Amino acid sequence: MKLKLKILALILAILSVFSVFAACDNSGSSEETTASEGGNQTSEQTSEQTTEAAPDVPDIEKNNYDDTFYLYLEGSCNPIGNYWVEESGNDVLSAALFARQEDIRNYLGVELYAWYNTEEDYSEAFKNSVKTKSGAIDLMMTHVSINVAGLVSDGFLYQFNDMPGIDLDADYWNQEFMDSLAINDMYFLGFSDFNILDTHVIAFNKALLEKYDDALDKSIYQMVDDYEWTIDQMIDLAKVAYINNGSVDKNQYGFTGLQWVPWCGFLEGCGINLVEINDQGNYEVSFYNEETKDKTIDLVGKLKDLASSDYACVDYWSFDITVPFTSNRALMTLSSTNQLTEYLNYDTDFGIVPYPLYDTNQTEYHSLQWGGYLAIPAYLENAEMVGETIEMLAYYSADVKVAFYQKLLGKQVADNPDDRRMLEIVWDSVCTDFGQTFENAAGDILYMLPYVTCETSGYELAGYYDGKAGAANKSLENFVKRVLKKNK
Repeated sequence: MKLKLKILALILAILSVFSVFAACDNSGSSEETTASEGGNQTSEQTSEQTTEAAPDVPDIEKNNYDDTFYLYLEGSCNPIGNYWVEESGNDVLSAALFARQEDIRNYLGVELYAWYNTEEDYSEAFKNSVKTKSGAIDLMMTHVSINVAGLVSDGFLYQFNDMPGIDLDADYWNQEFMDSLAINDMYFLGFSDFNILDTHVIAFNKALLEKYDDALDKSIYQMVDDYEWTIDQMIDLAKVAYINNGSVDKNQYGFTGLQWVPWCGFLEGCGINLVEINDQGNYEVSFYNEETKDKTIDLVGKLKDLASSDYACVDYWSFDITVPFTSNRALMTLSSTNQLTEYLNYDTDFGIVPYPLYDTNQTEYHSLQWGGYLAIPAYLENAEMVGETIEMLAYYSADVKVAFYQKLLGKQVADNPDDRRMLEIVWDSVCTDFGQTFENAAGDILYMLPYVTCETSGYELAGYYDGKAGAANKSLENFVKRVLKKNK
């Protein structure tokens, strides 16, 4: 039965299924469970399949569900090869992924199967799994830009804090991250060590930077460690590296890259949220309120000057970057973590650091998460199996995370300790913004920073806020009301 329903879901998502999985045995499914049903029966974990890096063993009893767990990915920012493999390969990441799948199969009797869709309507398959009560999807890795708000407000999501088998207090769950997206203490979106980051970092050319060592009091890595890696320091460094050779095709720049999506990370990096909860407990636009106004004005001014300067070559709306980082004619660029592997195909020795602090008074780095969040469908055939599998996916991800670092850096992590440490800082500082995640419910404010720093857009910060904040606040109010009504 479940196989037929699976095929139906695949057709709805306009996908094809590998025939090798057609014989998956689902005879071990328990009775059907809706989002309001299902208990949590746990006992002490007896498995000894742990590693030195693994946290405390989850309180989950060894079982044999003899079932299949279906993971659905929005694939453009969440490549399937970062989460699931058909078989163990020669590279370190696929080996770690396969080992995780085997650990779960051996401990819970659960086979993992994943597929993906990169179309913008990918969430329709998820909705159909709930509407038709097919149980064809057990977990989805969603993306912030494709109506996450609609999934929440229309009642398509199972709340993580109601899910049997999941311990959100465990250290492999990012409770702070999930808190920032909770609505009335309801956790609709999850984030754990299972999530492979597609966040943004500052990549820099090591060979070019060595030429300017004398201009630096300390290494760029040491600046980060000492909390002196600030927006001013980044801009000053970009100025030093500029060489005018007569044309954009020959010049050397201090900064290059795409301004559009990654530009927004500077707000979060400097501790400025688009949306926050006010003193009355309501969500409202916050980047221009009394507490943040001066800081936002200052940051916008600095980034606007950077984008329009001679020493930077910043593309505003195009994905076709004029001076690619791999040309070795730019000191720094904005890069997603997934994009780092592309640099390995070129003769570019790169390093990475997190997005800069606003100033040295800021004591924490913030790395805006642009990739997927975990979303559980409101209808499940076996909630206990799903919850325990999600928990074990998070628990067994310590080795996967290490392997992911090795893949990004293109060598053994031990050979690159500084960049490994920077990736750890990015991982540990990953965060989100209510307005970024629920952009469909926050009016037209998501891309405030790109719009107001682009000279050709015609927008000024004050005018942008005055024109957008009122409608955004009303939209946020209506969104929360719909969520509360749908999830009484």
